[in-house]
Amino acid sequence: MKKEESIVKPEGRGPRIPGGHLIFMPFLPFPALISEIKKSAKRTINAKPGILFYLENKAVLYGPIGAAVSICTLENIRLLDVKQITLLSYCGSLTKNLRLGMVLVPESALSEEGTSRHYIRRKNHLFYADIKSVLKIKSYLEKNNLPFFTGSIVSTDAPYRETLSWMKKMQKKGAQAVDMEASAVLAFSEFYGIKAAGLFIVSDELSSGRWIDGLRQGSVAAATWKYFSPLILDDAN
Repeated sequence: MKKEESIVKPEGRGPRIPGGHLIFMPFLPFPALISEIKKSAKRTINAKPGILFYLENKAVLYGPIGAAVSICTLENIRLLDVKQITLLSYCGSLTKNLRLGMVLVPESALSEEGTSRHYIRRKNHLFYADIKSVLKIKSYLEKNNLPFFTGSIVSTDAPYRETLSWMKKMQKKGAQAVDMEASAVLAFSEFYGIKAAGLFIVSDELSSGRWIDGLRQGSVAAATWKYFSPLILDDAN
């Protein structure tokens, strides 16, 4: 696919991203952590429709949800000298090995969304996380004795069309979990030469063919504070 310049141009308005490191959180259902991020922020900008928090050595983009609108927002923010994106989010488990509150560090993402193909066309629709960024996340988790799984995730535009036949098809393709943004973020990052990787907490389970929503269960909240909080708020990370 030829890398053509777009007719429509993004506009990046705001200070440079500290250290070039952007943490992207499309969804965060725990207001207490959002409040802590606000307290630590030196500056806050409306990223339309997301909110951009400037911390000491990184910035945090909170929202928006979904591949298309996420990438539209990231198009503007990348002009603020983004060099690295860490995607912290939640996923639905497609395997019995991943239970509520467990963590997946995807090494690849399968695109079932409509945005990534406009950046990179790939026959197998697979996009890969930056190897060094994945190793950095793994090293951090191992150092802090935080268990995790690695594997592949699939991104969809239609979370309410995750049928049994769809799930079995994704399982055959090697997907262990499902989200809405990962593949688009990886395709976007590869296109612009930005290093990107992610960490996902299992917030619901689909593998049995029955939906188990875990957002109100303590294991997901506990994992959010245990895994996300230090990555966001600790200046050493």
